[in-house]
Amino acid sequence: MRYVLGIDQGGSKTHAVIADQEGRLLGMGKSYGACHSSTSLDYAVQAVVQAADQALSECGLQKEDVTAVLGGLTGIDWDYEAELLENEIRKYFPRADVKIVNDCIIAMRAATRKQQCGILCAGSGLNCAVQNGEDCFVYGFYIPDEYQGGWSLGKKAVQAVFDAHMGLLEKTELTPRLLEHFQAQSVDELLYMQVMGKIKSSDYLNLPIILEEAACRGDRTAGNIWIQYGKRIVVYLEARMRKMGILECDTDIVLSGSIFKCKFQGFQDAVEREILKKMPGANVIAAEYEPVIGAVLMGLKRMNRVLAGGIYRNIEEGAARFPVRRLENI
Repeated sequence: MRYVLGIDQGGSKTHAVIADQEGRLLGMGKSYGACHSSTSLDYAVQAVVQAADQALSECGLQKEDVTAVLGGLTGIDWDYEAELLENEIRKYFPRADVKIVNDCIIAMRAATRKQQCGILCAGSGLNCAVQNGEDCFVYGFYIPDEYQGGWSLGKKAVQAVFDAHMGLLEKTELTPRLLEHFQAQSVDELLYMQVMGKIKSSDYLNLPIILEEAACRGDRTAGNIWIQYGKRIVVYLEARMRKMGILECDTDIVLSGSIFKCKFQGFQDAVEREILKKMPGANVIAAEYEPVIGAVLMGLKRMNRVLAGGIYRNIEEGAARFPVRRLENI
């Protein structure tokens, strides 16, 4: 029997799943989040190894039993980074064929079987990928800071407080919520904290939940931030699909990442309307499975060359025993 190890590593967690060659899920592990380019290569690889050890222990296998490793890791924006991580991870799985890709690719493959497809993956940052057969383009650093997921939404929330204070926007619930969050006595103090660098980049990542709650309670300023963000990020899909000649084709568009778990329906509706307006042949999909399942499927295809229908049935059955259904993990 041959076995595949699927890895999903993001900034907040690392998931590992072991499956056999038929797609039967056998073990799952979880470790801390990391990114090789910001937290060090060794730190990121050790998170992979720790999660993999848990998954292997759960099903009584050893590293030497693994035939293929397919990892979707955050921060894989240049070819040399993938090769670097492959070489490091191969040291721990000496008999395995090791392949590393950008994490948004495994999220896309977890949701669709089509070869004409795209994904918006919005979490702490934003990435977008479009695939047409063997041609696949991942945006990575082409996306500016202004649209970088939770980080940019957090910055927009803080700016909305300043704009409301100046009279550029109507009164908003975000003002008292953010003053309390940052323990500031006034908007002037909050502005001073930002100008003096006392609000760190990581602080902005904690604000989308406040923005979501305010929008769900009917705060128009918060709601508009979500809606405008949702409409804007669709341009990345549109631009690449046009360049690939598949703008009007029957395509699957996957929405994945923590931002798309937002409970403010206005955001979800804005994204879907904009996609269907720009890409009339699109089928919008909220990913059912966690990205690690996409890694397993890609590993199985690399190992078996084809994905037989029975593999998908086995994945479905395995999802009843392991927490791999994305919409159940909100």
